[in-house]
Amino acid sequence: MSKILEYLDFQSFQNQYEYQDDTSFFPHTLETESCFSRHLLVNRFLQTKMPKFLYWSIEADPNVLMDPFCMETISYWTNLLDESSKANKEVIKKLLLNIGIALSKPRDLSKSFHYETGYVHYLSEKTESYISFEVHPPRRCFRLVESFEKVLSKINQIEILGMDLKAELENKYLLVDLNVNFSDKNHVAAQVISRIHNNLRKNKNDKSDLFLTPHIAEEIYKDAKIFCSGLKYIVDTFQIVDYWSPDKKR
Repeated sequence: MSKILEYLDFQSFQNQYEYQDDTSFFPHTLETESCFSRHLLVNRFLQTKMPKFLYWSIEADPNVLMDPFCMETISYWTNLLDESSKANKEVIKKLLLNIGIALSKPRDLSKSFHYETGYVHYLSEKTESYISFEVHPPRRCFRLVESFEKVLSKINQIEILGMDLKAELENKYLLVDLNVNFSDKNHVAAQVISRIHNNLRKNKNDKSDLFLTPHIAEEIYKDAKIFCSGLKYIVDTFQIVDYWSPDKKR
């Protein structure tokens, strides 16, 4: 029997760090809208000024240490040690220590399975397995957002043409008994996406019994979209990607 999950946002699954939400020591040189990184989590760090996103980006990819914004931040914190009060020094030392801790906690992707819809099944022995999205590389996050918004675009097209929404969507996506009785188009799109996802052939190594509900599909889409916020032009960079076989581990 498939397991129906309650929705937990992206941050709920991440490691926690001391002073991870402290924005007091964000480098002033990075306080500009012109800063942009190819790492989505580094971009969230630049947007929110919260160090946790920098730490999570290092967990996802240790090469983030070579990112100029990461290097600038580490240099800024190191220089602050000579200028700060005793209380601030203790916080800054913790912020720098967290860099090393993040490096010691690389993400285990051996039990994560990516599907054509952009949704990812994460299997865990310590916690409940769950469905979410991927932030690295960026194309995987954009894939989920694009998949959802292509359905939204189709819904808009059908309505503009004055056609039967239920019949057209069922014909387009090879579905039956689709529920379209919602005033919110996101709800309708979530019905379609969740059905498409659950109908996909599973990766042979994916031993989960996870089931994507329309509610969770929509919430994950909204969560993923936050990480793509302000980065729309990067879509073209990652638009052409191979859609992996369900039997191929990613």
